[in-house]
Order: sequence, then structure tokens, then C-alpha cells
Amino acid sequence: MKHTKRTLFLLIGGLLLVGCGKTPVSEEPSIDGSMPEFENVQLTYGNMITGADGTAMRKLVQNFNAEYEGKIQVSETFLPETDYYESLVATIPMKRSFDIALVHSYRIPSFANKDLLYPLDSLMSATGLGIEKENYIPAVYDAMMYEGKQYGVPLDVHSIMLYYNKDLLATHNVEVPTTRAELVAAAQKMPNTQAGGYGLPLSTTWPSEYIFTSALYQNGGTEIDTSTHMPAYNNEAGLKALKVMTDFIHVDKISPLNVNVDGDLLMFQQGKAMFHINGNWMLNGMIDSGINFGVAPLSDILVETPNSTSKKVAARSHTLVLPQGRNDVNKQKASLVFIKYITENAYLWAQSGGHIPASNIARESAEYLALPHHQTYGDVNNYTLNAASPYYYEAFAPVFSRVTSAMSDPNYDGADLLATAAEEGEQAVVLAQLG
Repeated sequence: MKHTKRTLFLLIGGLLLVGCGKTPVSEEPSIDGSMPEFENVQLTYGNMITGADGTAMRKLVQNFNAEYEGKIQVSETFLPETDYYESLVATIPMKRSFDIALVHSYRIPSFANKDLLYPLDSLMSATGLGIEKENYIPAVYDAMMYEGKQYGVPLDVHSIMLYYNKDLLATHNVEVPTTRAELVAAAQKMPNTQAGGYGLPLSTTWPSEYIFTSALYQNGGTEIDTSTHMPAYNNEAGLKALKVMTDFIHVDKISPLNVNVDGDLLMFQQGKAMFHINGNWMLNGMIDSGINFGVAPLSDILVETPNSTSKKVAARSHTLVLPQGRNDVNKQKASLVFIKYITENAYLWAQSGGHIPASNIARESAEYLALPHHQTYGDVNNYTLNAASPYYYEAFAPVFSRVTSAMSDPNYDGADLLATAAEEGEQAVVLAQLG
């Protein structure tokens, strides 16, 4: 029965892709290549950045306004993430959105497919500002493209890392691991009890989404089939990814069962865990905790045997875009000046939140090179953004709750969980295409 339903959804999905399910993307107008002498150009800029990151973003905007006083002034608005994205979807079609917006990279194809973003190719080439692929992490820059057009400029890369307790490594006479086998061997030196502490406590919820996606990449898989937009994780790579995660808990016994969200973080910050997996956005929280820690990449850690894909680690990017409908050419050119400034001065962004600037110029700055932990993040080219599809989240999100189920249940049926998630993803994609 499941096979029949799956075939039906694939057929419907294929018909929709050929038919009316896709919104046409606007053609780029030709752009005058001259740069105006900006005088009191007022720009609006929206984002979802709060907390420590918000402090850095406010500082970047403040610095820009000081440098371009009398020429370009940017007024910033920030909202909680859910409210922010709802606002963009509602106001862009009415031509009442921001001149510049910050969005997560995985939303680029969906927004572009709905004609919510202004294509940047002609504008960037005409202005000659140097916003070019060669000045950014290449794969991250390319991830801003959809159907051959550039829709965004990446601010950063944010991903998960392996945090380790230097004191516990020294106590147990182990080195920083570079493979899964080394990680497990080191983690098993811990008592792995509530009283004595664990090697690698893992929350069943967050950031398991990032961990599973990284494991999927390292085992040769991907989230979706970009030709059909349907789930692509219900296969051997998906099963290997699930097993390599859950074995930490059920087989290797280096994590307790059913760790609540941030419970693993708390154990690490209290010195009761040798290792911890979390985002680079937690860097300053680790520093503030006073724990004696280091940071290493997760490359080769989520696969049994290193291979040609096992250095990949799942990542996302905060991306600067121009919403459709705000198509005053001089304002758009001024917006690119702001985007160039923000990305090239993103060492401030790195200092506040542990992020990796996408700009080569920012990463080569003396201020960035002076940040000690950032220099141990590993090769930036290993950070891998998701496969581009307008239906990425619909296709992939159903697997997250199944990962949680597998992490909580030693007797889980991986094939059934992935098949059920894929079927749900297929239905969600079909509904999204119809909508």
C-alpha cells in the first residue's frame, strides 16, 4: 500500500512541476552601470537577529551609518524569527517590505520561486563593487543561486562543532579525536554514569537536526532529489546516518537516554561531559561558562569509515537579499554598498556569535585571525549548505521527529521510520506545490 501511495505522489508531483505549480520568476531588467553620488539615501533593513548576535548587528549598522553619514543611512528593524518571516511573506507582494532583508539560506529557493526576491546578477556586475564569488566561500556563494540567478550575498556560515573538555582529555590521557572510532574510544574512558559524567551526552531534539544532516552527507546521502523535489533520505545512506547517531546512545553507551534539550549543554558546561556537539553560535556561552574547552570540526566523525564525502558538515548561512517591489535603482545600488560593508566587516559578527564570515576579506582580517577558537573550526570548504529546492523544508522536516524517536528507543525500526518520514514529506511537497 505504501509503495502505491508513494508512486501516486511522485506522479502528481511530476505533473505539478511541468504544469502550473511553479511561480514564474521575474526577468532581470537592464541596469545602468554608473554609481551615483549618494546623498541622504534612506534605506530600511529587516532581520531576525536578537541576543548577542543582535548586539553585533546593531554595531555593524551603527558603524556603517557613521562611515556613510550624509550619503546612506540605514534604519534597522528586528523581529522574532516567526513574526519576521510572516511579515516578509505578507508585505513583499504589497511592495511594502524592507529595502534589504536578512534570510536563512535554505529559504532562498522558496522565496525566489514565489517571486519575492530581486535577482542581483545585473545589478552586481553593473556596479562593480566586487561582490563576486571569488571574494566569498565559493560553495556558500553558489548556494544563493536559484535557476541560474543570484538572489543573495552570504553573511556567514553557521554549523555544528565538536566541543571538548581539555581537562577531561588530559585526565584520561586522550587526544582530540579525528574519527568516529577515536571519539568513541575517548568517550568510553568516562564513567558514563549520572554520578560520574558521560563521554558525549546527546539531546534527542536539538541540535539532532544538524547532526543527522551532517551524518547523511558524510555517508554519501542528501536530503532531497532536486529534480523531483522529493525526499532522498529513505535509503542506505539514511539508515547509516541514523545508526551512526543512535549507536552513540544505544550501543556505545556514551550518552544517557532521553536527554532534554540543552541538558547535554548543561552537563558539558558543568564539567560532566568530555564532548559536546552544538553550533558555533554557542561559542561565547562556552567562554562565559568558564569551562576549559576547545573546538574541533565534525568532519569524519559521523561515519564508520572515512570516505570521499565524510568531511562534509551541514551548515546554513544568514544571507542578505533585496525584496521585490523596492525597485528604486539608486536605492538598490546603495543597498549593495551596505551589503558589501556588512559582509566584509563580519569579524564583528564572528566575535559576538562564533560565526564564520563568508567573506574572504573578513576572514583574512587581523581581527578575525586573532580569534583563537575560530582557527580550529576546520576547512571552511567542508561546510555544506542544503540542496536547493523551493520545497526543501516540506520534504526534509518530517525526518526530524523520527530521528528523535530512534534516539529514544533502542529497538527502533530505522527502515520504517525513514519510509514513514519520506511518505509524509512527499505529501507535504505535493500540498505545497498545489498551494
